[in-house]
Formats: sequence, structure tokens, C-alpha cells
Amino acid sequence: MRSLRAKLIMPFFLGVLVLTLLLSWYTYTSARKAVDDAMVLISEARTNQAAGSMALLFKSMSTNLQNMVADPHVTGLFTPDADFDGAERSAADWFGIITQGNEFYRDIFVVDKNGICIASSNPGHLGNSYADKIYVRRALNGMFNFADAGVGRVTKKFSITMSGPVDSEQGLAGALVLVSDFPKIVDYDGRDSTGGSQVIFTSLLTPEGLFMAHKDQELMGNAERSFPELYRSLETVGEKGARVEYTLGGEGYVGFAKVDPSSKWLIITGGKQAEVFAPAYRVGFVVLGISLFFLIGVSLVVFRVAAGILDSLFSLITYAKAVSEGSLDAELRTAGRNDELGILHNSLQTLVASMRAMLDKTEAAARMKGEFLANMSHEIRTPLNAIIGMTHLSLREGSLPPKQRSYLEKIRVAAKSLLGVINDILDLSKVEAGMLVIEKVPFNLREAARDIVGIHRQAAEDKGLSLSLDFDPALEGMFAGDALRLGQILNNLIGNAVKFTERGEVRIIMRQEKIGAAGKMSVLFSVADTGIGMDEETRKNLFQPFTQADASISRRFGGTGLGLAISHRLVSLMGGAFSVQAAPGEARPSPSPFPWSGWNCAMPRSPSRTPQNMKAWNP
Repeated sequence: MRSLRAKLIMPFFLGVLVLTLLLSWYTYTSARKAVDDAMVLISEARTNQAAGSMALLFKSMSTNLQNMVADPHVTGLFTPDADFDGAERSAADWFGIITQGNEFYRDIFVVDKNGICIASSNPGHLGNSYADKIYVRRALNGMFNFADAGVGRVTKKFSITMSGPVDSEQGLAGALVLVSDFPKIVDYDGRDSTGGSQVIFTSLLTPEGLFMAHKDQELMGNAERSFPELYRSLETVGEKGARVEYTLGGEGYVGFAKVDPSSKWLIITGGKQAEVFAPAYRVGFVVLGISLFFLIGVSLVVFRVAAGILDSLFSLITYAKAVSEGSLDAELRTAGRNDELGILHNSLQTLVASMRAMLDKTEAAARMKGEFLANMSHEIRTPLNAIIGMTHLSLREGSLPPKQRSYLEKIRVAAKSLLGVINDILDLSKVEAGMLVIEKVPFNLREAARDIVGIHRQAAEDKGLSLSLDFDPALEGMFAGDALRLGQILNNLIGNAVKFTERGEVRIIMRQEKIGAAGKMSVLFSVADTGIGMDEETRKNLFQPFTQADASISRRFGGTGLGLAISHRLVSLMGGAFSVQAAPGEARPSPSPFPWSGWNCAMPRSPSRTPQNMKAWNP
């Protein structure tokens, strides 16, 4: 029942569960795609904004630098007939005014051809050599350039050094160097306007793999943590830019990146994938939770509705099973339904009630038939006994003519045959009517076996058959049982073996099988013959009344087909069972015992005469 319930409900539950999971997955992927598209749009806009700011800033700084190198305060330092001390003081004052007027300009100084500082807004630079600085060498070679970008370890302010050549009447005379802090074109601290941590932020990566701006301030300007491989993998986006995914510090990032054409820096705007797609995750989980909630609710409703249907169906199945096993008195629980199941419920009750009534009538008719057969057999047997008796007395007369004696002999044989048939019918009727009682009285099994074999010895010798008894010495002694019915069973079996065997032998074997609890003994009775055998269909109907292999059997060997049917029922009453082994037209070797039946007897092994179990077998 549980299996059927699971088979009916589980497909629905699994189907709805799969549908829920697919819906949640589709919602999550759709939300993730939407978040990804929005992230790319925002990142691209911020990247372009930062790139524009940087281009404007670099252009402005380049213009200022070009103006400053051509200013008389600078060129005056390299005039041959000028007062150098006065020119140096004038330049230093002018540099001070510029740095004080521009909050982003930190230092301004001028170097000669040899890279020695000759004028500065900061007196600490005077006399220092900067010939080894790349920005100085480039400027002394006639180039305007930006270099030596850095981040303050304490202030975390981003700065860059710019330099340009200073020309005089004699040609290239020196270089002007401007150290400037960058205005905050990106969020160096990684926080938004509300003070919270940004999900999407802009970072700047130099060709050397050094971060000039990043949400993680430990990376900013940290030469010990540079990522040149990351720059090489992302610079392929070019100046137009593209969506990128990369890994940094073991975490996945996603965003938009492009290369600044002036500085060749990478401008990357994005964030950690887990943080960027967190809204999609939340949407997916919310949809999954709502779907599961409705799934559970709908399932409970369906289960409740299905439970009533299945309970009614299972009660019908249980009732039908009980009826099929013969329990017509089983009760069917009231359904209380008006649908098709209710109709089936009422119809099945009506059908079983009709079957019960028909069975009662059939049983009553069977009892009447049994009683009629028993009475008729008794009434017929009385005059038959008189016929047999009077025929026996007449045959004792010595003066009877041979012809009359022959007639009387035939009358006696026919009467005995008819009496045997009537006795078989009477026994069968008693068994079917439940009136036959199995007795348990002491008897000697060996003597009973010898008597039974002796009855059939003459018939076997007349046919030229060998009839033998193989008796186990372990079976010596007295047994408790119904010796009369035992003899009737063995008589039927041995008689059939002799009747259906044309040549060869008939062998009766009695063996002790085992001794069980309380001294009960299991005994095997076997009758083996070399007769005509039988096919599978005949074996199936062997114990049905009035049944033989075919019509030719009764014509050739005679008989009514009642012997085995009565023996089978007697064995069942004794608690035993028949077993048959045979094939049509096959001679069976006599030493091989073929089990056929069993019954309960008793062997006294102690003064208390403990009941024993015995089995008898024969093909």
C-alpha cells in the first residue's frame, strides 16, 4: 500500500519540485544577467569618466609645464650676463607663489645640464643631483614626460612627477621638474558618499603592474605587491575598453577596463563577483523560498485530497485481497463518498454479498449431495452384502452344475466390484462432508505392511511382476494411528502400481527420515514401479475424483479414478502431502524412491506413548 501511495504521489511532488528549482534557476540567471548588464553599463560610465578626467588633467598639466619652462623666471636662470643669485631668488619666489596658489603642486625645481638643482620652491632640493632620475634624463633629451608616479604611505595621496626641457639662447640648458598631487579623480579610499564600502570601484594599474588607486589601500603604490601579469592579460581591451573578469588575491573580480592613451595606464571599474552578484543571489533565494513555500502548501492540499482517495482505494484493495483469500465475512469500511470510488465501494459490497449468498447455497447443496450419497451408498450396500452372502452360500453347494457355478462366480465378482465403488463413494462423501474421523490406536507397522503387501502378491505374480517390501529396522515397534486408513491408502497405491505395470517390478520402501521434538518421527513411504508413467497434465489432475489419464486407460485397466482422490484427502486429514514423479512411457528404476504422501502417526518411545510424526511417499 505504501509503495502504491508513493508511486501515485511522488511523481507529482518530484515534478513540482523540479519545476520549482527550474523556475528559481531561471530567475537567478535572469537576475544575474540583468545585474551583469547594469554593472557593465555603470562600470563603463565610471571608467570613461575617469579616463576623461585623467586626459583633461594630463593635458592641463602639460600645458602648465610648457608655459612654465618658457617663463622668464626659468629662462633667466640660464642667461649668461644675468645676476644668477638674483635670478635664483626670483625663480624661487615665483615657484613659491605657484605652489601656494595651487594646492596640487607640491614642488617645483630647475636642474642644469648636469642634473644639479639650481632653483627650487623647496630649498632642500638646491645642490642635489637628479641626473639618475629617468624624468630628468628624458627632459634633458628634449622630452616632456610624466614619470615617477607614487602613493604616499601615510596620506595615500597619489602623486606624479612631470618634467620638460628648458631652452636658452645657446640651446638646451636644463630641465624643469614639477611634482604634483593628483586631484581625486577616483575613490582612493574605496568608500562611497555615505561612508559605506563601495561594491563597484575604480582602480588604476600602471604598465609595471603597480596599483595607483584601489579599494584595498594596501595595494596602492606598494611595489612589493605588483601585478604585471594582470596588466598584460587586461591590456588587450585597448583604448575602447571591454568587459573583463580576472582574479586578484584569490578572489574573482568582474567589471569594465580600458587603456588610457596618454599614460598607458589601465582604468578598471568593477568589483568582487560575490558582492556584485549578491542581489541576484538574494533574488534567487527569495524566489526559491517563495516557490518552496507554495510547493509545500500545494503539496499539503494535494496530499490531503489524495489521502482520502487513496484511503478508500486501499480499503477496497485490502477488502478485495481478503475476499480473494476466501474471507467473505471481512468488513469493508464505509466510504461515505458520492464519486466513482463510492460507486465502486457499494458495488463491491453488493457483489461480495451476492457471492456469500451463492456460496452458502453451494455449501448447502454440497452437504445435501454428500448426505444423499452417504445414505444411498448405505442403502445400496445393505442388499449388496446380502447378494454377496447368498452367492457365497450358494457356491458352497457341491452339487451345482458348472454353468450355474460360473454364473454365481461372476455375480460374486461383480457384486464385490460394485461394493468397492460404493465404499469409495461413501468414503469420499464422508471426507467432503467432514464426517470422516481419523483414529489413533496402537498398531504394528511391520505387520500392517506385510498384510497389505500380501493382499497384492497374488495379483503381481499373475502378471509376472516382482513385488518386494524394503522395511527399515528403525521402524520396528508399535505406532499410534489409523491403521485402517493407512491400509486403505497403501492398498490404493500398491494396487495402482500393480495394475498399471505390465512387466518389471513394484517396490515398497519404508524409511525413517528423522526424529523431531518430543520423539516425533518422520517416516518416508515410497512405492516405485516400472509402469506406464504419466504426463504433466495428468499429474495436475491426478487427485481429482473420477479422473484418469485418458479414456483408453479405463477401457484397458479399469477403475473409477476415486482411489487417489480418496487417498489424497485421507493424507491431508493426517497432516501429510502427496508428491509424484513420473513421465509417460518411461520405466522408473525400482531402487529410486519417489515421495508421494504423508500423514501423522505415533510411535511409543516411552511409557507416555509420545505422538510421532510420520510421512509416506510414493510416485
